[in-house]
Amino acid sequence: MWAAAFVVSQYPHSALANDIELPAPLRKLLLRNDLQVDAPHDRRIFTNRDLNLDRISILGFDMDYTLAIYFQEALERLSLESTTRKLLARGYPAEIGDADPDPRFAIRGLMVDKKLGNIIKQDRHGYVGRGYHGVRKLSDDGRHPYREQRLGKELERFAPVDTLFALPEVTLYAQAVELIDQRPELWPGGKPPTYTEAWTDVRECIDEAHRDGSIKDMIREDPASYIEQDPELPRTLHKFRSAGKKLFLLTNSFFTYSDAVMRFLLGNKMSSYPDWFEYFDWVVVGARKPGFFTAGVPFQELDRSGAPVGKPRQDVQRGKVYEGGNQLGLQRSFGCHGDEVLYVGDHIYGDIVKSKKSSGWRTALVVQELQRELRVRRARGMTLQEIESLYRLRSQLAEQISALRHVSRVLGRLPLEQLTEEADLTAGEGSEMLEKTQTKVRTQLDRLRAYEAETVATLEKRSREVDEAFNPYWGSSFAERYDTSRFGAQVENYACIYTSRVSNLRFVSPAKYFLSPHGSLPHFKG
Repeated sequence: MWAAAFVVSQYPHSALANDIELPAPLRKLLLRNDLQVDAPHDRRIFTNRDLNLDRISILGFDMDYTLAIYFQEALERLSLESTTRKLLARGYPAEIGDADPDPRFAIRGLMVDKKLGNIIKQDRHGYVGRGYHGVRKLSDDGRHPYREQRLGKELERFAPVDTLFALPEVTLYAQAVELIDQRPELWPGGKPPTYTEAWTDVRECIDEAHRDGSIKDMIREDPASYIEQDPELPRTLHKFRSAGKKLFLLTNSFFTYSDAVMRFLLGNKMSSYPDWFEYFDWVVVGARKPGFFTAGVPFQELDRSGAPVGKPRQDVQRGKVYEGGNQLGLQRSFGCHGDEVLYVGDHIYGDIVKSKKSSGWRTALVVQELQRELRVRRARGMTLQEIESLYRLRSQLAEQISALRHVSRVLGRLPLEQLTEEADLTAGEGSEMLEKTQTKVRTQLDRLRAYEAETVATLEKRSREVDEAFNPYWGSSFAERYDTSRFGAQVENYACIYTSRVSNLRFVSPAKYFLSPHGSLPHFKG
């Protein structure tokens, strides 16, 4: 159901409950040492699998969209401008830059059909609940090609949208599809690229913009315009170091950019840390995830200016900075079992799935969108409850209607002779009984169908209202068609815990035991 489509643990996460009686000086001292009261509603941490932080000796962090939370609209504008310039250089018409795309159009968890030029959203079972061709919503007929196939298996055809970094390319691709359909004459000879070629062009141009510094140079020059300064982040990292845990940074960004971002986030924030490197026992940049978890690329040591030191090597040492490398080499340096490592990242595939499957590391997913998701769910709580009730009512009505339809069909095929013989009736009496019963069933069936139609209409109306509150194009990232979305199912399947930002960990004890709401099959519920 809509309200219950993405159910998570909501146990309190306070390390110091309000009802514990402590002398005022002790309480003040404990709070100063980050033993917090309950986290705000939108800053909670949710649990999919039991996780005992007391048994975690090492915490690792990705940087982009994990330690560094970006202002999404500002970053998307920069990405769109940079990528559009490169598309124009490839011969795309000037009109590609004239559009004023809605920054809400693209969300994480979508799938791009490069063959048909469609952008689609699926539920946990792969059913396409809604989609757009360019920026035009697909009708039921438009979604028909997806009814009989499991999407995503054709890697050459489908492109998953797994990160917030990917949203600008989806937005720009939708604009390109619109021009291909509506203005083909803008291309030489009236021959625009195919939908697949357009996706490749957009993808290559945005990759090039990241590689050549078109985007990251602008961020380095003015990080405050693109990255949120989280005042709680330094103390959060300090809290876990003070508890005896070791920390590492593992990011795909290269040294120059990583250094600029981390100086902005952590530099000169606490007197006990002369520079940002001091927060971490190991620093690995340019990691090339997800290949980091499966390949055997050696580590290249760097000095604090980013210059190479010595030859590439397979092992690493604490207190140094490296580029490249591989998970096995880093794990050896830890000197602990894989399940004693908690890796915190934002990329379902590159950070979470690969690290979990290949290394045994425990996983924490940072879902930046979750903070707004929780605010909307709280604001629309009564409507979500109504939707859940309406969905249950619809299910009950559908069951009764199915049963009555079957009764009606059986009555329509019932031989009159069989009835008269069974009930010892005359032919006239049997015919009258059969006709009256059929009329009664049809009347009840019509009543239930009308009730069902009314229920469905109200359900769809309430769902549209809630969808609009989450996102006017796609609804909630976590739900689709009264069920969990594909993205929501990935979060549930692969992340041990998840939350909206790293600093939410400040609200929990370093010895916190996260207990998951253990699931059950439907028949377990009686």
